[in-house]
Amino acid sequence: MRRQAGFTLIELIAVVIILGLIGGLMGFFISTGARGNLAAMQAEQNAQRGQIALQRISLELRDMNGGPTGSASAPLVASSPPSIRYTSSQAALSDARTLAYSAGTKTITIIPTDGGTPRTLVDGVESCTMTTSGTSATYDITFTVTFTLTGTSAPFSITVKPRNTIITPVTS
Repeated sequence: MRRQAGFTLIELIAVVIILGLIGGLMGFFISTGARGNLAAMQAEQNAQRGQIALQRISLELRDMNGGPTGSASAPLVASSPPSIRYTSSQAALSDARTLAYSAGTKTITIIPTDGGTPRTLVDGVESCTMTTSGTSATYDITFTVTFTLTGTSAPFSITVKPRNTIITPVTS
């Protein structure tokens, strides 16, 4: 009998198995790289959103000159839900305002008390605290706002000392 040239069934099955393993490994490495890239992009976006919110909070609290009824009153700091009610020394922001966290909508918002439009500073907030320390007698009043965004493990935090002399904040 003459021998015919070609591949045997066992050789074809071996090639298919080897190509399947190579394809599976390539798919694993590509998907791992894509997931890593996506996670890095999400972390960068959260960092940018957090930093922008911290800058605005700093601007708001730094120019505080009193409580919600004017410069002769004390700012109000609530712990549940976290909020700070104050007035600003900036002419464009002279009305009473509230910096507030809403667990229901997972947002930190600035709410003008004169009926103006509320402005969301950052959304996707998992947790938030707003505290105050110091007294007007020692001129060392500070406000601290700390929050954590969805998808980030490290909290964003800022401590602000108002430029103006204010009455010791009232906490509730």
